[in-house]
Amino acid sequence: MKRFKKNTLALAVASGLIATTSVFAAEEAKKEEALQLKEAVITGEKIQRSEDRTLSSVAVVTSDDIRVHGDQDLQNILDRTPGVYVQSGNENWGIRGIPVSGFDDQGPAAMNGAVSVYVDDALQVNRLLTHNPLPLWDMEQVEIYRGAQSTTQGRNSLAGAIIMRTKNPTFDPEFSVRGNTGKYGERGASAVANGTLIDGLVAGRLAVDYQTFDGYIENESLDMDANQLRTANIRGKFLIQPSDDMDVLLTFARTKQRSGVNATAASSGKPDYYSIYENTETYNTLSQNTATAKIDYRLDDFWTLTSVTSGTWSKYDSILDFDRTPAANPTQTAPRHHEQSLGSQEVRMGYSSDRMDGVVGVYLGRSKGEIDDQLVNNGTVLLNQKGETRIKSQAVFGELNWEFVDDWQLITGLRWDHEKNNTKINYPIRVVSVTEAVADEDISSSVLLPKIGISHDLTENQIIGLTWQRGYRSGGVNIRSRARHDSYDPEFTSTYELAWRGNWLDRRLRTTANLYHTNWKDQQVSFRNIADNTTQVANAAESRMIGLEFSAEYLVTSQLLVNAGFAYNDTKYKSFVRDGVDLSGYEFVYAPKKMANVGANYTFANGLLIGGDVVYQGRSISNFDVSGSTVSGKRYNDSVTLVNLNAEYPIGNLTLSGYVRNLFDEEYITNNQSDALLDVGAPMTLGVAARYDF
Repeated sequence: MKRFKKNTLALAVASGLIATTSVFAAEEAKKEEALQLKEAVITGEKIQRSEDRTLSSVAVVTSDDIRVHGDQDLQNILDRTPGVYVQSGNENWGIRGIPVSGFDDQGPAAMNGAVSVYVDDALQVNRLLTHNPLPLWDMEQVEIYRGAQSTTQGRNSLAGAIIMRTKNPTFDPEFSVRGNTGKYGERGASAVANGTLIDGLVAGRLAVDYQTFDGYIENESLDMDANQLRTANIRGKFLIQPSDDMDVLLTFARTKQRSGVNATAASSGKPDYYSIYENTETYNTLSQNTATAKIDYRLDDFWTLTSVTSGTWSKYDSILDFDRTPAANPTQTAPRHHEQSLGSQEVRMGYSSDRMDGVVGVYLGRSKGEIDDQLVNNGTVLLNQKGETRIKSQAVFGELNWEFVDDWQLITGLRWDHEKNNTKINYPIRVVSVTEAVADEDISSSVLLPKIGISHDLTENQIIGLTWQRGYRSGGVNIRSRARHDSYDPEFTSTYELAWRGNWLDRRLRTTANLYHTNWKDQQVSFRNIADNTTQVANAAESRMIGLEFSAEYLVTSQLLVNAGFAYNDTKYKSFVRDGVDLSGYEFVYAPKKMANVGANYTFANGLLIGGDVVYQGRSISNFDVSGSTVSGKRYNDSVTLVNLNAEYPIGNLTLSGYVRNLFDEEYITNNQSDALLDVGAPMTLGVAARYDF
């Protein structure tokens, strides 16, 4: 009997140990299983996909990424995105060596660009992309597409597209406030409120953000800050759910900003960090209103009908010190006033099943731009250019992804795009000579933009794919002042791209790579017409681009996350004569061949997060020195390696954070155009913020 009791007791103890061990093992297995990189859903190509199954070269930045990297604005994200080059102040940036405004850059009045940027489905005007760094307060996700997105986005996405989406309303109450301060007069206040407006039917979200920055460049002649920045953003969103199958999302946003000049003085090409000497305050002001209405109606388990109505209205005013000297006489200024309105309606039908995903849709767009530019000398108007551009666009598009056999997927897409452009220009005042005093041009074009590819699942976690697609940017009329206002045709690219997506170590390591070859024909470029010494825009170049973009993200432990990226981009003009000088064989200006980044962030047990990024951008040509009809030398923008740090510490509902950018206070040139005036990078900046979530 005693032996039986002892055996029973031993068995019970053993069973208890086994059970405890099993529970512990299960908990450990659960923790190990949970230790995986999060996978974002891509929406910018209008077919929802996971980022691991998206062959387009896209960098996805979520709200969590924005937080752990301490990003303040879009430029902070672009800084560490392989394949994207940037400059301080965001005035000149580009994708795969192509400037955001294209190589025919016609200034803030241009209606065409090489990169389309959308915020909540509303297209942003060109000047907002180059003068406003687009703050990230209450941002949900940013998708940066490298390479043409013409099949899905249309006319202004030859180099790529950026899709930004702010946080949508929910029926759960939420309220947050933030205050920030920093070096060079940085001050800011932000708030967001979210909750139910009508129980079960309507939810609303309101976000406001105001930031001021005195800048680091001093106008010594006027004894004032030269590159100050003031931005104010307010956004309201309403989610209406009349039924379980329908979502209506309304978004209204207003942006106002004022910025200064980003240039510094130089002597024999050596910068005067950080001073400028001008007798007129240069400023740029822009106000923009946007409104979008998006309706998603789920017809059944496979079909969804989507309607997107969008409008953008902007006003831009500026004064440029035209003579750019400290002398009181002459005082030449260039006042500018531009207004633009962009409207679009898109209706598309989406289909999704186990073996097939697709979308087909129609698009209608209407754009209008008005120009009023002047040249003033000591109060006398010497020149007044006025103009108006009206653009009408229609398109039919579709894309289909079909898994025709196990592990093999066919990718097809096609867009038919038709556009009409009417541009009128006249000079009511022309004391100085003007080559063409009047212009009235009507142009139209119809293009087909195919896309085809194939992908193969090598394993459950490894995908490889090859695509070919045609990129496109519409034609137009040269609107530069005192220029030849000739029309020019669309430009086209043809890109072969090999993509690879890999997951390793139980999905704790993610790697992506895209290898591409692009041929560019009928390239739109600006140059001086030797006959009358005016600026001309024409389809006068052909070129090619070969490159590689690679990125990796590794969740080492639940507390440590590291990332790295690299890009190589070899650009070359195959045929281009500018100002009588043959530039064939030379690389694009502002296009660094090499870019790299590496970063890490660590979260301690008490919640303290510390992160850092090291970003390298190679040198690039900014201009050519010419002797006669040959290139005698090159001007370069500096290569630079920047170290950025950030930290965050939660205390209950309060979160304290801080950042340091350009930790070692590197001095470097970003736009080397002349020996007397150039652009330089920002010195070391730092700031702290406090956020309280109620």
